[in-house]
Amino acid sequence: LSLWDDTEVNMLWLDSAYPTDQPADRPGVERGPCPGGAASEPKYLRSTFPKSHVTYSHIKVGTIGSTTQDGSGRRMDGFEYV
Repeated sequence: LSLWDDTEVNMLWLDSAYPTDQPADRPGVERGPCPGGAASEPKYLRSTFPKSHVTYSHIKVGTIGSTTQDGSGRRMDGFEYV
């Protein structure tokens, strides 16, 4: 797991219209609702929210379907917290 930002294109490829030189209605260009602009730039985010942080917890690792409950209310075997 990682937390990072993209100073080249401001993460637009993740949740906005990207590439920016293509129309948003072209298939694959609009990837989410983020409008982009100055408020999406790492420079703005870092100065506005200098104490931002993230905590990852209760992470489960296992085969698909093994980390959720089976409907009986019991946890299923086959995973471990890391």
